[in-house]
Amino acid sequence: MNMIIRPVLPDFSALKADNLLMIANYSILIIITVLASLGVSTLAANKWNGNKGKTALAFIAVTLIFTLLLICFFGCSAITVRGIIFCLILLVSSYSDIRTRECSDWLHVMILIAAFIGCDFANLPNMFVSAMFVGGIMLMTLLIFNCDIGGADIKCAVACSFLLGLERGIIALVGSMFTALLFNAFKDKEKRRGGFPLIPYLSAGYLAVYLI
Repeated sequence: MNMIIRPVLPDFSALKADNLLMIANYSILIIITVLASLGVSTLAANKWNGNKGKTALAFIAVTLIFTLLLICFFGCSAITVRGIIFCLILLVSSYSDIRTRECSDWLHVMILIAAFIGCDFANLPNMFVSAMFVGGIMLMTLLIFNCDIGGADIKCAVACSFLLGLERGIIALVGSMFTALLFNAFKDKEKRRGGFPLIPYLSAGYLAVYLI
């Protein structure tokens, strides 16, 4: 009696279902991010009398690019969600600093709250040390060199360093300050005398290091 041996083919149905679910999750996350960026940009433009169209375009572009990078590095996870919220808060902080040279304390508090999303509580001591160390560095820089670092700049750096931890917080601070000095070193004396908004540089540095 001849036996017919049929090859056993792998079941691709489960794999396809997983892929579709993953694509759906990423799509929903991206849509929510774009809508959140639009809403936040509208509120920011209304509060600080900015151009709504340009503000919305800038917020959506930056947040969307950062979200895609987060997905590439961390997938659809709590770290990604925290990063998106972190990005939106820093965008509002930067916009406020550019428009008014001020930044409300509630934005720094929101960064501190966002730090607890997906947080490993065993890292809390490191996070507190990071905040205190970075804050101390900026205060010493202000006192020794009598530079134009404001209280909002220090609070922003402290909150961001708390979120990132000691090592990454220091790297972000040094990179941000170096970039700020480099970009503004070529301005004429009149413009340098008036100072420049530092929070946009801090935001760029801390968001870049967040991906490490």
